Formats: sequence, C-alpha cells, structure tokens
Amino acid sequence: MYLTTEKDLVDFCGQLKSSPTLAIDTEFVRERTYYHRLGLIQVSDGNCCAAIDPIHISNLDPLLDLIRNRKTVKVFHAARQDLEILHRLCNETIQPVFDTQIAASVVGWGAQISFAKIVNKVLGKKIDKSETYTDWCRRPLSERQIEYALDDVRLLFPVYENLKKVLKSLDREEWLRGEFATLEDPDNFKAPNLEKLYMRIKNIRTLAPKNFAIICELAQWREREAQTRDCLAKNIVRDESLLELARKAPIDSKDLSYIRGLHQNEIARSKKNILAAIQRGLNLPLDQIPKLPELEIYKAPPGIEEMLSALVQIRAEQLKIEPSVLADRKKINDFVKCFEQNISTEGHPLLCGWRKQAIGDQLCLVLTGEIALAVGKNGNLISFPTDFNVKKSTS
Repeated sequence: MYLTTEKDLVDFCGQLKSSPTLAIDTEFVRERTYYHRLGLIQVSDGNCCAAIDPIHISNLDPLLDLIRNRKTVKVFHAARQDLEILHRLCNETIQPVFDTQIAASVVGWGAQISFAKIVNKVLGKKIDKSETYTDWCRRPLSERQIEYALDDVRLLFPVYENLKKVLKSLDREEWLRGEFATLEDPDNFKAPNLEKLYMRIKNIRTLAPKNFAIICELAQWREREAQTRDCLAKNIVRDESLLELARKAPIDSKDLSYIRGLHQNEIARSKKNILAAIQRGLNLPLDQIPKLPELEIYKAPPGIEEMLSALVQIRAEQLKIEPSVLADRKKINDFVKCFEQNISTEGHPLLCGWRKQAIGDQLCLVLTGEIALAVGKNGNLISFPTDFNVKKSTS
C-alpha cells in the first residue's frame, strides 16, 4: 500500500492504533544536505503494511502520534539514522525501541549484520538490492521501488518475531536492556555542541592559543551556516582551509582571497561573517580560550591486553557470540588502564549489565591473579583458578 493523501494516512493509522509492535524503516537522501531529505516512511504491524509519502503528505501527525506512543515497541534494523529522522519529526526521543541488528549480535549472528544477511538467515530469502541507490526524493516512484521499500518492513517483522524466540531460548532477553539505552537516550540526538566543534578538525593542536581561538569561532560560524543553508559544512569551507584561515588570521577581503580552497563565491557571500569570527577569536582573552583535553594514549604493560583478549576469545566461544560484541579492544584497553592507574571501574561498560557476568568479573579475576589461562589438550585456551597455596621451590 502506497499512501499519498492525508485521508489515507489517517485511515491507515487508525488500523494500527492498538498494535503493540510496529516495524519501521525510512528511505532518505543525505549526500549533499545537512539534514536528511526524507523520501518514504514504511510501517508494518505484521498484518497491515504501507509506504507513506512525506513529500505528498505534509501533515504526518497521525503517524507521529503512533510513534510517540510509549506502549508501542518500535522495531528497526540498524536504527540510528531512522531514529535521528524520527526524533527530529517527533521532537522527542522514540521509546521503546528494538534494533534487530543489535539483537542479532547478542544471540551470536555476527556484529553489525546486514539486513539482507539476517533476512536470508531467518527466512531463507534473498533481498533484491537493485534499488539500493534510488533517489527516494524523486517523483514519481515506480511500483518496483515501492515494493522494494515495503519489503524492508514486511520482512523486518518476522525477523523480529524470530529473534524474540531465539533470545528467549538462550535466556538473553535481559541482555538487551542496556544495549538499547543509547538509542533511547535523548542526549544522543541533540544538535552538535557548537562550542566543541573544533574537536572534529585535525591538526588543531598545532595552533597557537590565539589561532586556536579563531578556529573555534570559525567552526561555529560554519556549522550555523550549514544548518541555515541545509548543506554539508565541508561544502562551505573545507577543514584544511578553515585551519589555514585560523593560522593566517586575514583581516580584509584581499587577504581572504589568498587562502587556498576558499572560493571567491564564498568570500563574496560570507566575508563579513568570516572576518567577524576571526576578530572575535583575536579579541578573546587568553584565560577564556577553550582548553583542549589532554591527549592521553594509554599503553598497557606488555602482554596484558593480549592476555585479556585471549580470555575474551574463550568466553566468546563459550557464549557463541563475536568477541568484539563481548569486549572490543578499546574497552579492554580502558579496563586495564582503570586497573593499572587505580581508577574507579564503577559504571564501566564491562562491569554493567550482562557483560559483567559474561566477561567483566572474569577479567577482574585475571588482573588480580585469581584465575589463569593455559592451553588445553585440544589446543584451545582454557581458564582455571590459581592455587596461591603452592609452596615456592627452593634452590
């Protein structure tokens, strides 16, 4: 079903009003724009299924009311960008959500599994990928394009139902509670902090304090311009040119023209604002210039991270999941750092939720010497308790 009128949307949403679960997907384009250009919203409750055209239907409130309903589970695959779009439309965080990609990683189907692979695994079907690069904002859409889009929710629903059964059979339903927390956290969908945008630019640590103050101002100006024009920030001024502006600190239009990569059209359009941003940076008192966080790269003592990674491999094999899902190298590095530098591990990802029992507690035992690792008869790594009562040999 392809909906292009508000009346059709109202009727469709009326059918879904009491549905406890909705499978949702979006089609969008974002190659050149700051915000997603939404082309379609597909929705299914397992029985009814529709592709909703937001270009033809300006009032999406009937659908958004369903999505806002905290009693309805919203199911996605690789939900992040869909949720970013819906968060902006609904002006609030979408809850509760279920991400089949995350759930699949928890049951051992692989980290970041694609929708095509998960559908093939669960339903034995191959998805037609011929419309992957469709411009979903162009009209009219062909019947083939609409059917392609509808399959994303038609097939998502049975995938979700299957995953629920697998999670229950493995007794891992509780594991997902913390996994979906970031998808339901409103802080993760806020507009970027303009005052911290400089952190995205490479080589800013090479700048003197005053020049650093300038690039902070320029980065804020560029981001506001990108939002206003609905274009990519790099299409206004690239990072390399922004860095050169900060280094050279030009004071007039003529000096701006010498900055490599700063196009004449942009100078004509924005010279006043660029020069004003540079001046604000120059005028900023030294004690008010933002401080860069310490660049600290922790290097663990030789062999420790490798030993813990070996334990992660053992546990991942026992649990039949990907080692990176259990504990990736970054988390292991941070865990060792906390242990070595006597930093509190309260709230550490490896000691929260299901990972605490699955791996975190055992990592602590290895670091405190209470369990050891060895190679078993079959050549596999095994872990075993250490015996601290063994007498030391004497010479």
